[in-house]
Amino acid sequence: MSLKTSPKNKILYSTKRGDTIIEVMFAFAIFCLIAIISIAMMNAGVSRAEGSLELVTARNELNAQAEVLRFIHSSYISEMTLPRKDQLTPQEQKTQPYQQYDALWRVIAENAISESEHKIEYPLPSCKDVYEGGAGNNLLAKNHAFVINGRAIASSAINNSAAAYVSATSGVSAQRFIQAPLAARIVYQRGGASSNSTGSDEGITEADLYTQVRSVEGIWVVAVKGGIKNNNTPSFYDFYIQTCWYPPNSTAPTSLDTVIRLYNPEGV
Repeated sequence: MSLKTSPKNKILYSTKRGDTIIEVMFAFAIFCLIAIISIAMMNAGVSRAEGSLELVTARNELNAQAEVLRFIHSSYISEMTLPRKDQLTPQEQKTQPYQQYDALWRVIAENAISESEHKIEYPLPSCKDVYEGGAGNNLLAKNHAFVINGRAIASSAINNSAAAYVSATSGVSAQRFIQAPLAARIVYQRGGASSNSTGSDEGITEADLYTQVRSVEGIWVVAVKGGIKNNNTPSFYDFYIQTCWYPPNSTAPTSLDTVIRLYNPEGV
């Protein structure tokens, strides 16, 4: 008996045919499009989150510099009636109060520039503009830029103002001012005898940990004298605290800045 395909079987076979190559390619294209859009949205979200974190970090560093400058200034004024440390004998220094922030404030004031010397125009078209020319010979050096190491003034007395005043003018400290590879920030390392330690932190006091400035990335302060009188004494100092860095996936620089004015008690 011969087997014949009935019309019913023909209909069944025709409905079970596979997808054509065009249909498969079309489905694959849709899948790729959805995947690309999803990945792009995820990357955009990560970039926004990273950009927000960098912005907060830069703002915290900027505010920290403003607060430490106010602290040094107010401490200097409150201690003006006390004798200087060099006016006391070593024995008197152990028992009598003396000026702790006089030397640091005077270093800051002596390195202040006039308004006509202030050549850093803000906002910057490019972060690298202030670093061109090399350490000690760039715009930062010419404007006597600096930062204050707030962790070096945490002790009860400032014995070495150079530890707190990090200058971009010359020397080793000038080489610490670099473009921000991530965000505007000050990076610290171990200070004192523990700075060369590679072992465990056992026996190291908290005061020895990370009190030395390793690099100053995309942030600086410029002190400008104002209200200069006939005796060349300024009535106040304007501190321009500025930052510049590149956010993720962007070639346009991001910058934050602020200005605080601190009055000179000797020029009032």
